[in-house]
Amino acid sequence: MPRHSVIRSKPQAVLAGAAFALLACSASLAPAPAMAQSYPTKPVTVVVPFAAGGTVDKVARQIQQSLQEKLGQPVVIDNRGGAGGTIGTALVAKAPADGYTVEMVFDSYATEQHIHARLPYVNERDLTGVSYMVRSPMVLAVTASGPYHSLADYVAAARQGGVSFASVGAGSSNHLAAELFHQTAGTSGLHTPYRGGGPAITDLMGGHVDSIIASLPLVLPHIQSGKLRALAVTAPARVPALPDVPAIAESYPGFEIYSWVGMVAPARTPPETLDKLANATVEALRDPSVAQRITESGFDVVAGGRQEMNALVRSESDRWGRLIKARGIVAQ
Repeated sequence: MPRHSVIRSKPQAVLAGAAFALLACSASLAPAPAMAQSYPTKPVTVVVPFAAGGTVDKVARQIQQSLQEKLGQPVVIDNRGGAGGTIGTALVAKAPADGYTVEMVFDSYATEQHIHARLPYVNERDLTGVSYMVRSPMVLAVTASGPYHSLADYVAAARQGGVSFASVGAGSSNHLAAELFHQTAGTSGLHTPYRGGGPAITDLMGGHVDSIIASLPLVLPHIQSGKLRALAVTAPARVPALPDVPAIAESYPGFEIYSWVGMVAPARTPPETLDKLANATVEALRDPSVAQRITESGFDVVAGGRQEMNALVRSESDRWGRLIKARGIVAQ
């Protein structure tokens, strides 16, 4: 290169270098624009895809106040029941991925893809885990005024095709637990789906349906009040809340099912926002007063994070997907 070209370009290089340094300095002094610095700045909506009064709704309201305190913003519970929870889930799957609309899901979340031929979302593509929150054993419960006083009574009637069972929708844990029970016992029953746990329990107590296999927290208050009768639990052994009620495994070894509740968010939510949501949820669940209320209502506090929730959904999907296929279960 000729000498004069080098001499002419040097001032330009010096000026460019100075400008770059000035920009770098300005950038280092500017506040970080990332959502992690500001989230949340407004209320967070937690969609519950079932009617008020059910299992998921109860957990949402038990954790609501503490979650508000951890996030520093109001937490609004929005019940969007129907279609076994898929209406609410579709709403969240299409919501802005900014952390302000999340969902608390029931165990049916892991199975809905197997029973609905067409959904406007795909769980693994459109949603991601935030927290594996709680779990509980389930209870085979009947109305206290009905004819079934033991598991043997119920099985005898079911062998004649004379029992009906409620659920919160096709593919829900209520439905699948009952299907697995009848498959295991060699019996059958009539499936009666509802929009949520609350309406299902109301009809059960009114004698409009014979039975339900539901989460312990949902039915425990009604068992304690004498309106429902517990025939058996789905834990591998008897549970402290119902010490006189046998486990189904006592009659059918290996029978074990847990109901669970978790939180999910739109899949493209920034990782730092998901972390804030997960940490706040876990901290709220571990709050001593919250944990005590949850435990007393029949749940076990898991307080798992994002990875635990995603792993749970995958394993539950694999397990129940096989039963759904074998039993020919489809959305109703």
